[in-house]
Amino acid sequence: MAITEFFETVVVLDLDDTLYKEADYHASGFAEVCRWIEQLYGKSLALDLLALQKAGEPDLLAGLCRVAGLPISVKESLLWIYRLHEPAIRLTPFVQDLLERLQTKCNLAIITDGRSISQRQKIKALGLSRFPAYISEDYGADKPSPLRFELIMRHMPASRQIYVGDNPKKDFLAPNSLGWTTLGLRDDGRNIHSQNLDGLQPEQLPQFWIDSLDEILNYIC
Repeated sequence: MAITEFFETVVVLDLDDTLYKEADYHASGFAEVCRWIEQLYGKSLALDLLALQKAGEPDLLAGLCRVAGLPISVKESLLWIYRLHEPAIRLTPFVQDLLERLQTKCNLAIITDGRSISQRQKIKALGLSRFPAYISEDYGADKPSPLRFELIMRHMPASRQIYVGDNPKKDFLAPNSLGWTTLGLRDDGRNIHSQNLDGLQPEQLPQFWIDSLDEILNYIC
């Protein structure tokens, strides 16, 4: 996984709610679950799914089982359909263009928490397979463990490392401790995880907040 071309800067990007909206992945997964239920049981649940979401159902898969009259044990199978499906997600043209610009100025990598297959399905759908991806399940270490950040410093040596994420509860503690420049992408109202800073320590916060990913360019020497 070592990078042969040398740049002064390495930019490491979070995946979910940084490069794309995780809500779009959830929508894709539940649509796939509904498709399977309709195909196998002849029950169309698209409107029921919307009703469950509107009602604030805490367990949508269990809710779909209930509405469809399926045993709750079926939920486990539905969960794997959700986790293993090929997601209907895409990078925006804005993000695609930005990544092309960044590639001419720095080395790029992705750090993301989650299951290896699910995250790689996302990465493939988003057209990001050309970038090294450090997925938590592959290393047995979730954020805020510093392990994957340390590995990137070894695999992609550079004079400066920049990390871009969105979740102050876990994203920034490790890179801050390693002397990286950390950028927090502000929630545009669609993020899955809250950016409420109550109770967080200074070392958990990004050094700089940005409103748009193209502001990364301002931090590359």
